[in-house]
Amino acid sequence: MSTPSADGTANGSGAERLDRILAVTREVLRSPGVAADDDLADHGGTSLSVVRIVAVANRTLHLDINPRELGGTVTARDLARVARPLC
Repeated sequence: MSTPSADGTANGSGAERLDRILAVTREVLRSPGVAADDDLADHGGTSLSVVRIVAVANRTLHLDINPRELGGTVTARDLARVARPLC
């Protein structure tokens, strides 16, 4: 079983999960310059686009991301932090 690391991702598959969520985020926002710790609002992200990112990530990456676990500022790293693999 992997353990959480200081950046909120799990050891092992956590970095890969973050990379995949970041790819989804860039695609949905149509902003290839988004970095893991960028506030999505700074790249045109809205609450609707965050819901779209969550929906696409949940469906394509087989994750369970609950947007209610996110704070006011949302980053790709935040999404990876609250993501749970579907069993």
